[in-house]
Amino acid sequence: MTTQGSQDAPQNFWNFSLGLYGRPGVAPALLGLQDALGLDVNMLVFCCWAASKGRELSASDLTMVEAVAQPWQIEVVVPLRTLRRRLKGGFPPLPPDRVETYRKGFSDLEIEGEHIAQEAMETAFNALPKASPAGAGLSLTTSNLKTYFAHAQKEIGNHESEALTKILQGCHPDAQGTVLFSS
Repeated sequence: MTTQGSQDAPQNFWNFSLGLYGRPGVAPALLGLQDALGLDVNMLVFCCWAASKGRELSASDLTMVEAVAQPWQIEVVVPLRTLRRRLKGGFPPLPPDRVETYRKGFSDLEIEGEHIAQEAMETAFNALPKASPAGAGLSLTTSNLKTYFAHAQKEIGNHESEALTKILQGCHPDAQGTVLFSS
């Protein structure tokens, strides 16, 4: 994964997401913000990826990207996630192994749905009006995440700060052990 401090070749949004999601503590932080606040994991990761590309996001940038991804998320991905979660733990009295195999199919469809959304988001990103490069780094990633929270009209309290710190540590592994986000 390319992080802001990395010298690796830049990656597309999907590969960046897979790398970030796999870092310690990042997946639970992202899912926690999704479940507690209704935030879109793809948008949170998008803010980090855009920062890795040196792009400071504005509210209008976020609106343009959301316009592409949000209908798909609402009409396709969220219902798949709801069904997958509903089937977790089985569906008595049906055979648990058959239900789990069936649930796995929903999981695969949900992941592919997220991939389709991210491809569209990356295309939208590339179509955004050109902006002066903002550099890359921790402060830009933080700024983009704060912009998304403001855009989504969500407050950043202690719980959110902890989750955002985990996400920032995933983006900037060299910043481990420091408080990166305070409310």
